[in-house]
Parts: sequence; C-alpha cells; structure tokens
Amino acid sequence: MFKVNYYICVSKPNKNIFNCIKSILKQTKQSKAEIYIIINSKKKILDKKNIIDLNKKNTKINFATEKKIGIPFARNKCLEIMKSTCSDFTCLIDDDGILPKTWLSNMFKALNQTNSDIITGPQISKTKNLYEVVLERHAKHNSKVNWAATNNVFMKSKIISNIKIKFDTELKNLGCDDQLFFSQLNLKGYKIYWNKYSPVFENRDQSKSNFSWFIKRNARFGSSTKIIYTKLYGPLNGIFYIIPKFSIEFLKSLYYLLLLPFNFKLNSLFFIQYFIRSFFTALSIFGIKIKEYKT
Repeated sequence: MFKVNYYICVSKPNKNIFNCIKSILKQTKQSKAEIYIIINSKKKILDKKNIIDLNKKNTKINFATEKKIGIPFARNKCLEIMKSTCSDFTCLIDDDGILPKTWLSNMFKALNQTNSDIITGPQISKTKNLYEVVLERHAKHNSKVNWAATNNVFMKSKIISNIKIKFDTELKNLGCDDQLFFSQLNLKGYKIYWNKYSPVFENRDQSKSNFSWFIKRNARFGSSTKIIYTKLYGPLNGIFYIIPKFSIEFLKSLYYLLLLPFNFKLNSLFFIQYFIRSFFTALSIFGIKIKEYKT
C-alpha cells in the first residue's frame, strides 16, 4: 500500500478546512496517509482538537506553525517537513479545496498513463462565480504543462529530496511563487502533466470574489512576470521572454474584444483579464508592480 502525504497551508480562520480534510479522508481507503496542516499565523485560528477528532485508522493529522507571514514561507515549511518524512507521493491542496471521491484514483491513472513526475489539474469554483470561472485554468487531458499551482498537485515525493529549490519569498506580496517553483522544476527536467479528471472544487467566500478582487488578481499575475522570468532565465534573457508573453496576452484581449457581441458579460471579463495582465506585464519590465498581499 502506498503512503500519500497531504499538505494544507492555513493563514486565517476558515470553516471550510473541515470539509477539505473530510474530502481527503475519503481518499485514504486506497492508501496510508498523513495530513500536515501548516498554520501561517501568530494567532490561534484553528480548533486543533476538533480536527484531530477526524483522524481515521490509516490517517494521522499533524500540525506545524510558520510565524513568518506570507504564503511562500508557509510553503517552504511544507518543503522542510517533506524532506524529513517518508512517503511515496506528496499532495498540495488549498484550505478551501474539496477533493471528489475519485481524485486520488484518477491521479494514479494519469501517473501510469503519462509516466510523469508531477500531475496538476483544474480548480473549479463550486458556486460558478463568473469572476472565478474566467480565472479557471484549462488544458488538454494528459498534456504536458510548464507549471502547477499548489491548489491541486500530486507528485512523487522523491523529487523534493533531490532538490534545493524553494518557494521564492520575493513574491510574498504578489503570489505566483508556486508558478515559479514548479517552472523551475520543469526546467530541471521534471515532467508536469495535466489531469482534467482530478479537479479540486473551490469553496471560497463569495463576498470577496468581486470585480475589485478580479482586477487585483490579474494585476498581480502581470506584476509577477519580471521576477518569475528573470529567476528562470536570468536578468537579460528574462526580459526577452517577457515580450512574447506580453504580446500573447494583448492579442488575447483583442480577440475577446471582437467576441463581445456574442456574449458581452463573459467576453468582457476575458477582455479585461488579458488586457490587465498584458498592461502589468509591460509595467513589470520597469519594476512597477501592484502589491495586494499585506505582510
């Protein structure tokens, strides 16, 4: 029987964490498992006893604390734990994510079909909030991709023991440190594939998924570009990689601008998304960036 470890970072009180853990426990019939909850806060934000009470025969729930505030610090705490524990496979899930019952079994199927090192998949909003729908990432099933997001990752644990790469704390105010981390693994030859049959369903507080949040998130995505590309390819080559990225996103914005008459509400959001991304991608070249996360 395989050993599968799950890692969840929590930075604020979240009632959805119980549903997240329960959905993980439904996977553990197929494997032994440990769940690690990394608390990225100086305050008490979780009732640990209630969570520990969810323990099952083949599963143990553990807690760790990272007091340096910022998601890259919490994710680096995960890496420390991964290096000091034994498991066959490692999973990264957001604290508001819900795994369907077939998530793990479909991950194993994708692993066998692709002979990959890392598998990622979609994160889908349970509420079908239009802002979140537009932001959802899509790819062809079993296709190779360049990076993964920590909201839905299944990978061979031996990868972590073989690398010195960490989540970049320079991105603590922007996000996208997971994009950089997995892009670096990809450049080192680790294969990342997309599995559309293992989605994670996001149960976000909908009061925060509004137009302002949508604009800021896309602005952050563009603002992180220079840091990501220069870390991947070097200061000079990184700038040259930014130019085609800007061009593609700007052309996508024009494409959705032309589609406005066919579905104004949806296509206007796609237009805004790619225009904002291209605009802040261009600004990032000159070191101008938005900061949304507060430390």
